[in-house]
Amino acid sequence: MFTRDQILDAAYGGAIHVADRTIDSHIRNIRAKFAALHCDNAIETVHGVGFRIGRCEASA
Repeated sequence: MFTRDQILDAAYGGAIHVADRTIDSHIRNIRAKFAALHCDNAIETVHGVGFRIGRCEASA
């Protein structure tokens, strides 16, 4: 499981300030790419915590 802060630090380091909603935008784009591969469940949102990466399972 990854928190938004962990993702921000890994992606941008401490050098610049970006809004945490930026991560949501990136996650949305990544989910769209997984959906194109019929892997709709690969990224799960854990409300109040962050995101969990799971197995790529084709949606029914």
